[in-house]
Amino acid sequence: MGQRYSSAREVEVEHLSVLGPQLGPVYHALHNEVAWLHAKWKQYCHLYASAETVDLLNETAGFFFRVVQDVMWNDVMLHVARLMERAELGRKENLVLCRLAGAIEDAALAARVAALVERAKTETAFIRDWRNRRLAHNDLQLALDSGSQPLPDVSHDQMERALAALRAVMNEIQLHYWDSTTDYEFCVAHTDAESLTYYLSVAVKAARKQQERWNRGDVLPEDLDP
Repeated sequence: MGQRYSSAREVEVEHLSVLGPQLGPVYHALHNEVAWLHAKWKQYCHLYASAETVDLLNETAGFFFRVVQDVMWNDVMLHVARLMERAELGRKENLVLCRLAGAIEDAALAARVAALVERAKTETAFIRDWRNRRLAHNDLQLALDSGSQPLPDVSHDQMERALAALRAVMNEIQLHYWDSTTDYEFCVAHTDAESLTYYLSVAVKAARKQQERWNRGDVLPEDLDP
């Protein structure tokens, strides 16, 4: 008999029942946020981490996929920044990782989670500068190149370490209560970026064969379809 997967509602009910009314809702909401963040990052990596795939995107619609790359990268950076924000900004309360430790009754676990959140702050510090001066605001001196400190370069490996730090926070809690962890980085989705690049490769191969036929003067009826 195959493995049974819990529905989204069943997962929520378990989180709330096991973790209680204080930690449960915050943990569950953050679990969904971290999972969605990793799902988006996986799509970005499939499209842009491989030189072969980038060549395919450039061959089919280079400018469009350059725009998509910027949008996806900026969205992932902002998503991380939101999760690492302060718990309160003025009168507004935020859904952030630093809320978790304060909602945990077990003092030892709360201390471990708080320490992991501090580590996550260190691993994501580069994103805060980008958020403050480019993503959420458009720093004038930076835009005009008038002596402002340049934004730090951000590498793929830096983002991977940042996401690993977020996972460590969430999995510390899961390990304590369920004796298991979630592989957020291995999310599986159908009709995703992998499907897109497969069909793009099929289209490119078909277009090349069509061009070869035209070069030979061998035009098929379907080649004349708009």
